[in-house]
Amino acid sequence: MSSGDPVEQMSGAVLRRRVLAVAGCGVLTVTASACESTEQESAKLAGEDRQTLPSEAKLNLGAVNHSVRVSDVTLLSSAGRTAVAVRLTGTSTDAQVNVPLRVSVTGAGGTELYSNDTGGLEPSLQRIALLAPGRAEWWVDDQVLITKPASAAHLSVGTGTAARPGPIPALSTSGVELSQQNGLTVINGELVNHSSRTQDKIPVFAVAVRAGKVVAAGRAIVETLPGGSAAPAPFEIFMVGNPAGATVELTAVPTAA
Repeated sequence: MSSGDPVEQMSGAVLRRRVLAVAGCGVLTVTASACESTEQESAKLAGEDRQTLPSEAKLNLGAVNHSVRVSDVTLLSSAGRTAVAVRLTGTSTDAQVNVPLRVSVTGAGGTELYSNDTGGLEPSLQRIALLAPGRAEWWVDDQVLITKPASAAHLSVGTGTAARPGPIPALSTSGVELSQQNGLTVINGELVNHSSRTQDKIPVFAVAVRAGKVVAAGRAIVETLPGGSAAPAPFEIFMVGNPAGATVELTAVPTAA
């Protein structure tokens, strides 16, 4: 696939597919109305995420990372679910791996309602596995569990390690579609691994942008993706927010460089 691939028409949405050096990115223009989730469905999704994925130890940021630029930090909510979406850009000359990320969500009076620095969270909720130099990538925490109204979100970036020499694995998305499930807006697609190395626990982040503003976001995990452009693996992303009329950008992050 390349940026010159034909444009597909599907269910009122237009998809453009392309391969990026670090991550496969699909662009999906959403024209269908987006419904909001119920609190019961939200709790089910949160519970499944914690039960089926490996846990991460308490987050340790280490030294402040001055080689990552943070932008577009956005707090999103829809009927019982809350998420934070962030754009990260590597500004060093080297790729960075396992970069820790601390999210803080605050409410009235600046009181912290949530942070992701506790133990027991899935790794992609506490770090970005790989960040290439000069490339902007989306990162989403869609498991912000709060009981009080939130007013702001803040992200702190810690220090990762330099990637080992060699090419960065290339992933791409295909067959991306928009649907509705139990009142949730869902993005389905497939992930392809163009490198020779098998990738495990690959996060796929989706962010919907309308008029330059992030209006919805979500995240999925692909358990295993063999190398060598083998059979693609499906993913399913439940969005937080309303992506109607927005362009959805997908970022898949390699976990083994």
